Amino acid sequence: MAAGAALLLRPLPAQQPEPPFGPGERLRYAIEWRLIPAGHAEMWIEADITPGFWKARARANSTGYVANLYKVDDEYTATFGRRSFCSVGIRKTIHEGDRHREVDIQFDPRRRLGLLRERDTNTTSPPRQEQFPIPECVHDILSAFHYVRSLPLAVGESFEFPLNDGGRTLSIRLEVQALEEVQTEAGTFEAYRVEPDVFSGQLFQQKGRMFVWFSNDEQRVPVQLRAQIGVGTIVATLTSVDREEVVP
Repeated sequence: MAAGAALLLRPLPAQQPEPPFGPGERLRYAIEWRLIPAGHAEMWIEADITPGFWKARARANSTGYVANLYKVDDEYTATFGRRSFCSVGIRKTIHEGDRHREVDIQFDPRRRLGLLRERDTNTTSPPRQEQFPIPECVHDILSAFHYVRSLPLAVGESFEFPLNDGGRTLSIRLEVQALEEVQTEAGTFEAYRVEPDVFSGQLFQQKGRMFVWFSNDEQRVPVQLRAQIGVGTIVATLTSVDREEVVP
């Protein structure tokens, strides 16, 4: 691994400046599947009760014709350091088709341990629990998204970061491929197209490719996401950005 990439695997130092985004930001998206309107999603950030930490929340729902085929109603909540983006844990409530699960992943950096607790709410079976080793700083799927927003993106650059979604910690490689114009309901953005290697045994088992476009400004707003997978292409495109001033 290159020296620069290795540095990115360490927690950010305490003197890192505050990110140019934070509590009070809410991003909304329209989702399409095979060019058919498929649902809505939103992400927002809140201050945690513990000073120096934030909560990132996300929600996704299928609608219309797609909801009749495959109902989706998912919610995620992650807690992480506001400067390091190192995760404390993530909770998921997942309702997808006939699958109904509650997943709680907690990270203990002092002991370098993670704990997974997963319950199938369709049954009365006891929850599955698992412990696993983690590095001192690890990202969950939500904190990683915001961590990338803090990076100095430039075409041709690549980064690596540790991500854990329960079990083995993965080293995710991110390539900054191009600077492109993206048209959305929220406006037209000049945005960096990045590709994280999350498929084919990394985060997802199936084959595919994922691209995310981050605005070329201080906020690095994720303006579009495109996942090319076996069931077709899924696209989430920004529809609105709200920012409320939050008193510390």
